[in-house]
Amino acid sequence: MRTGLRFVLHVFASWVFLSSAFAEDKKPDEKKPGPPKVVVVLPLGIEAGTTNQLTVRGLDLTNATRVRFIGAAETLEARITAREPGGKLDGFDATKVGDQKLVVEFVAPAIAAPGFEMVVTSALGDSAPHPVAMVPAGRLVAEKEPDNGFRDAQEIQPGQTVRGLIADPNDVDVFAVQVEAGRTLRAEVRAERLGGTLDGSLTLYSDKGQILATNDDSVGRDPAVQFRATATGRYLIALSSVTEKAAATHAYLLDVTVSP
Repeated sequence: MRTGLRFVLHVFASWVFLSSAFAEDKKPDEKKPGPPKVVVVLPLGIEAGTTNQLTVRGLDLTNATRVRFIGAAETLEARITAREPGGKLDGFDATKVGDQKLVVEFVAPAIAAPGFEMVVTSALGDSAPHPVAMVPAGRLVAEKEPDNGFRDAQEIQPGQTVRGLIADPNDVDVFAVQVEAGRTLRAEVRAERLGGTLDGSLTLYSDKGQILATNDDSVGRDPAVQFRATATGRYLIALSSVTEKAAATHAYLLDVTVSP
């Protein structure tokens, strides 16, 4: 009986030892580096003819050797000034906002180029081309806080593009524009299509606070509103986040146009 018990204990001890050794030898799966992936370029928009410092968030970026832009008359280069961890953004997976970042300096061409895109290169290959919005000179304006109410609305002109950020979960950015009767006002957000995480909602109001149009999905999750003015006056455009989240990647461009 004792011999049988010793045998059982010996077998059990051997199994524990082998299991432990196997566990120590087994290494967790390590993510193999691959070609760079650009998720978002901040700020979302640049102005033609200006010098810009851009933060590129994505995956497998820190081994980047080259950053170039395509879509203009010639391929243009950017200078890499920093390679850093991306830092975690609460509530967002790294595949959505990136876990690495590059800081680059770049002089935009004097003429805005539609279809302008960034490509990042490392020893493992090229990233897919990532869109970068370029606004004609003199048309890009910065959002200025406080602008979160009708009384504090930021005055803008038709034809301008606002570059802004939903800075906190309850942030609402409000803009005012003058429109003549019979003309059509259109406001459109570019965020998701440029890699931003903002799920925005746009509402157009009369100067007296009457809702004239509202939208939260037009091109993907990017909203747009349009309204033919029935009276000459001041119209108010309010932009907020559907998810009531805030992040450094909740950036947006707001294009405001008035047409006959």
